[in-house]
Amino acid sequence: MSYQKLTKTFHRLAQLEHAGAMLGWDQQVMMPAKGNEARGEALAELSVLSTEIIQQPALADAFAAAEADADNLEPWQQANLREMREQWKKANAIPADLVEAKALTTNECEYAWRSLRPANDWKSFEPKLKKVFDLCREEAQALHSALNDEKGYVNAYEALLDIYDPGTRLSRVDAVFAELKTELPALLPQVMEKQRADGLPAVQQAPVDKSHQIALAKDIMATLGFDFDAGRLDEAAHPFSGGVSTDSRITTRYSDTNVVEGLMGIIHETGHSRYETGLNPNWRGQPVGQSMGMGVHESQSLFFEMQMGRSAPFIDAIAPKVQQHLGNDPAFQAENLRKLYTQVQPGLIRVNADEVTYPMHVILRYEIERDVILGDAEVSDIPELWNQKMKDLLGLDTTGNYKDGPMQDVHWPAGAVGYFPSYTLGAMTAAQMHAAMVRAVPDAPERVARLDLKPIFAWLSDNVWLKGRSLNYDDLMIEATGETLNSRYFLEHIRSRYL
Repeated sequence: MSYQKLTKTFHRLAQLEHAGAMLGWDQQVMMPAKGNEARGEALAELSVLSTEIIQQPALADAFAAAEADADNLEPWQQANLREMREQWKKANAIPADLVEAKALTTNECEYAWRSLRPANDWKSFEPKLKKVFDLCREEAQALHSALNDEKGYVNAYEALLDIYDPGTRLSRVDAVFAELKTELPALLPQVMEKQRADGLPAVQQAPVDKSHQIALAKDIMATLGFDFDAGRLDEAAHPFSGGVSTDSRITTRYSDTNVVEGLMGIIHETGHSRYETGLNPNWRGQPVGQSMGMGVHESQSLFFEMQMGRSAPFIDAIAPKVQQHLGNDPAFQAENLRKLYTQVQPGLIRVNADEVTYPMHVILRYEIERDVILGDAEVSDIPELWNQKMKDLLGLDTTGNYKDGPMQDVHWPAGAVGYFPSYTLGAMTAAQMHAAMVRAVPDAPERVARLDLKPIFAWLSDNVWLKGRSLNYDDLMIEATGETLNSRYFLEHIRSRYL
């Protein structure tokens, strides 16, 4: 049957993706510096090979035959056929030589970023980043040209957004971001005034050796259900969760003088891992068995980190573990940890930002990358645009500070243009899912206080993880929460926690 032929093809693609994920993990964690050029070529070759497989002319006939026989497929198979066709169409819109060029160029740019960022060397970084954006623009235009009749993209940037969050449109993003740009700046001074009145947290007094931080991280990961027989924790320049559903790889970075910050990063990445490893094992190797998209992926990491991890019951519950591994520094007492993990203060670094200011970091990046892709700005304009938007949104100045400004993230040098909106869409999704979970598990706060988290994980598994891509985003949200994305849950969460 044509459907079975297609499943074999996409299973092959999944194996190549598996290999690429492991090569990419090794590149970030273990690879010696002189191996980067050859590794980049190997990863590019895998990308080209995958492109050649999915662009086989014979697949067009296989899809036509499978769709003609779709009524004889089970519902999950029909969803799989839909997702296979979606990936096939997008892959055929992008020429193989562009795939190879982007893979090689982003590998070079990302590797250079690792040393140029600490050196604050925008001058050397800019031409490399320009090459990446040029290729991303070419990719966006190819997708827009090939798929616009069916997708109805309003512009080429929306085609990139659709890669990371299938089905999401600029109309939704712009409406949500416009609301947040109005609501959050008005809440910010109220939150900061309340925190000043309540007293600011104590800071860590003495350095903590990395070995103790690793022990604490693994303890917390185990509490959150991470399976160390099917995954591992390592160190990298930029924290990430990678690997595959049967071999999960989490990385973090450590600071001897700010250990509490790194712990929330661990919880965040564990949320990503639990989603990926919790996907339906019966659908493994098929598109329907993949994660919904980066907005939903970020919702799971932010559910773990923000909704649960920074809640008072969870912090109180893990405080003894923190003291056991890190010592009895006053900063590690439960009351102080609660203050540290909910402190609101505008800052330059996105990954360190609090819940109230974080969306402003995302909106800034979204507006810049959108304008560059659409030709309304150039890469050379980014530092000035960044500084002005940082002043407008957060009242901060980044003049001449490139490493804490437009060079701080790995996304652009890695070619992930169109990704940033996923973070805030994910935060809003997480808030809405958490509210639905509490309705279903009314004693959830008490269970969190006892670190009895299995009912919470079971709700996530039933309503998100096991669904894979069998539903589109709106239908997933309706089934899980009773309605499509609604910003009021996020804003209510912010007001409840911080005011």
